[in-house]
Amino acid sequence: MAEVHEIADGIFRIATFIPEANITFNQFLIADDKPLLFHTGQRLLFPLTLEAVRQVIDPTRLRYISWSHLEADESGALNEFLQIAPQAEAVHSELGVIVNVNDYAIRPAKVMGDGEGSSISSIISPSIVGSTAMARCSIWGGTNFGS
Repeated sequence: MAEVHEIADGIFRIATFIPEANITFNQFLIADDKPLLFHTGQRLLFPLTLEAVRQVIDPTRLRYISWSHLEADESGALNEFLQIAPQAEAVHSELGVIVNVNDYAIRPAKVMGDGEGSSISSIISPSIVGSTAMARCSIWGGTNFGS
């Protein structure tokens, strides 16, 4: 079961503990007029993450889905969320969209550049995770996410 905690006004942390690996996977939901899910979790955990999102908003209302870098625990359930949220767009850096996202997402992704966004603002910088990773500082209501 995933736990949901409001960590700032309108920002929720979804945490799923996997005892076999002794690890917790986290996603962040910004519940505003254009809801954003930052990190989708793995496809295997999709039912748990979806139920956690439902505790806060109707998941069909998701408008943006984003993540820091391409790994199963960050973006594995992207297509599952895109299928249930017809208005949702995958959002990532230009390099990430060109090299990875548009190759596996079920619909085209939106490129977000430095400082772009309404509820969120993005700062693109090099990352040791990979050449298409996006070290993102998403700013919403004074709360920053970095990866």
